Amino acid sequence: MLSKIFYKSIFIILLFIFLFSCDNKFPEYKKQDIGIYHKLISFEESTENYRPNKYVKASIQFFDNDKLIYKHYKEDVLKPASHNFDFLLTYLASGDSASFMIDKSMLIKQIPLLNNVNFKSKFIRAETKVYEYFSDGNNVSDDEMIEQILLKRYMKENVKATYLNGIYKVKLNEGKGPSIKQGSDIRIHYKAFFINRLQFDNTYKTKDFRFTYGTPGQVIKGLSIALKGMKKGEKAKIIIPSQLAFGEEGSSTQVVPPFTTVIYELEIVNVK
Repeated sequence: MLSKIFYKSIFIILLFIFLFSCDNKFPEYKKQDIGIYHKLISFEESTENYRPNKYVKASIQFFDNDKLIYKHYKEDVLKPASHNFDFLLTYLASGDSASFMIDKSMLIKQIPLLNNVNFKSKFIRAETKVYEYFSDGNNVSDDEMIEQILLKRYMKENVKATYLNGIYKVKLNEGKGPSIKQGSDIRIHYKAFFINRLQFDNTYKTKDFRFTYGTPGQVIKGLSIALKGMKKGEKAKIIIPSQLAFGEEGSSTQVVPPFTTVIYELEIVNVK
């Protein structure tokens, strides 16, 4: 009788382990919540944990397989009003770094602009490092200074661009035919991004943008600078600091925040 009970207990334990291992899609990670798996990489002895009313310096990167699709720099301090990353930071104390596997549907729910990404994987890997939590907003640099720091970091890490009257331009494809000049009727397509790689506009999903070059109020000043001299079929990547984009007030739609550099990948569809 005792042996039957023993073997039954062993069977139940093994069944529990099997079911648990089946539920955990990532054995090296600990399942924390629906769609979130967490693995601590390094930590420091700290009692400073995340709370919604604290400021935090943290670097956060999202990868679809090995493709970087989002990057938050530590210099861009997360403020109490920003709760997008609560679902990650709640697991981390000051000094901790960790890796997460996150169901893409949950990630999009937290950061809706990621819905514009054509994901290849069901689970997205997040690499996160918390540098500091603090409650005094006086330690946060002003927005204009932060923009300059982030722009410098982005330019150093990502592109070799030509400086042109306040903007940066990378030619991606040669064009041919007449150049854009004052009075040219032009059609363009573009995708627009923030420095963190989040896409906020895409004419390819609707229809090309048509206007007469030089007409006031049609495009932001930085795009006007970039378009001059471009030809049909030409493609370019344009990095535009806020003073030549949406300035200190941001866009009228409130999609682009104040003091925000924007990036356009544009294509000249036609020039007349």
